[in-house]
Amino acid sequence: MKTLPWTGLAFAAARIDLWPIIHALGGAESAGSASAMSWLEAGLPLDLVRSLTQTSVQPGGVVVTVGMPGWPRCLTNQPYGPVVLGTEGNLALLARPGVAVVGARACTTYGQEQAAAIARAVVASGGVVVSGLARGVDRVAHLAAPGATIAVLGQGIESPMPSWQQALRRRILDEGGLVLSEFPCAMPADKWTFPVRNRIVAGLAAATVVVEASHRSGAKNTAGHALRLGREVLAVPGPLGATASEGCLDLIEEGATVVRGPATVLRAAGLAATPAARPGPDTREERVLRALGIGATPDAIAILTGLPHAEVSAALVALGLTGRVGRLPGNRYVPRGPP
Repeated sequence: MKTLPWTGLAFAAARIDLWPIIHALGGAESAGSASAMSWLEAGLPLDLVRSLTQTSVQPGGVVVTVGMPGWPRCLTNQPYGPVVLGTEGNLALLARPGVAVVGARACTTYGQEQAAAIARAVVASGGVVVSGLARGVDRVAHLAAPGATIAVLGQGIESPMPSWQQALRRRILDEGGLVLSEFPCAMPADKWTFPVRNRIVAGLAAATVVVEASHRSGAKNTAGHALRLGREVLAVPGPLGATASEGCLDLIEEGATVVRGPATVLRAAGLAATPAARPGPDTREERVLRALGIGATPDAIAILTGLPHAEVSAALVALGLTGRVGRLPGNRYVPRGPP
């Protein structure tokens, strides 16, 4: 598969807008086979021309580049957008409408509940959840929809990561999600890589939802990218004086749409809400069963249900005694069907 010149231009994409140059060359297909002199004449800075043939910068995984059939339409013509992505998982998710769910790493229980509810509603309506595989809101959003989520890394896809992050990544891939990065495959995360990553999170989404954030945060940075792209930005309101809600209140004051519930997000993203299911029993055990999916740890269940860990443990014991759940290695639980 021919990936040059796009792999060589990976870092340039965040520094200059390559799309005017691509159009000057006749489009992505023509640009992909254009000579270095043609790129220079079309406006590529001289110091970047040598990057066109740089073969050492590979993003790893299955490589998708501008002009390929699998390239997401929402990233086409995106100013300062990426031109190459290394991917692992289900590439078909790139064709589905995306909603970015982002927020504080040190999120509150309230923030966890809101992120999970929004993510579940997006997936139930045919959308895909986009986030950054970080702690806090990102992690909750991914866990609420592991088979219909896109995790955008702030590092190379083969770069080492903490065990909790690796486990989350594995869960996403095992259940049909997608992990991607524009960085070289072995490149570690750095302070500057996360703001660069955030433009892709925003670019893959029709709407960006900030669940909780401080005055200065990566989530607000993602919202800024979304605004520059002309995409919808929404914020979940929180208690006055709460540090975790300061950034959301800033965004609302600046004109972001107030999230009054998942339906607000679905409307902003152009997704149709699914018909409400007939109410059934909502016992502690039923809530735990719904959160299990095809398998989950007690920690994940607590995040998805909002239940205290002690109640989750008690529910799992009760469900185990009736044969409705089974335990797997790694402290994971799976549904076993009715007793």
